[in-house]
Amino acid sequence: MRMIAPQTIAFTAQVTEDEIRERMAMEVLEQIGALGENGKPLPGIKWSVHRGTGRGGGYTINVTGPAPVRISLPKPSEG
Repeated sequence: MRMIAPQTIAFTAQVTEDEIRERMAMEVLEQIGALGENGKPLPGIKWSVHRGTGRGGGYTINVTGPAPVRISLPKPSEG
């Protein structure tokens, strides 16, 4: 019979606002094919992330730059 039976595991991770913004932007760039083989944005691609107003404002991610053939916009989801 076990004497110690753990019931709960707690884990804490800390992420800065800048890290969140960069991760969101990199995810968008990856989805549209705007990252090079080195994982960095293609030449001329610029991005910015802006927070909406209030607690429920979310984020707006802007991507600008030349539109090479390999960049493709995701299809809108249905439903």
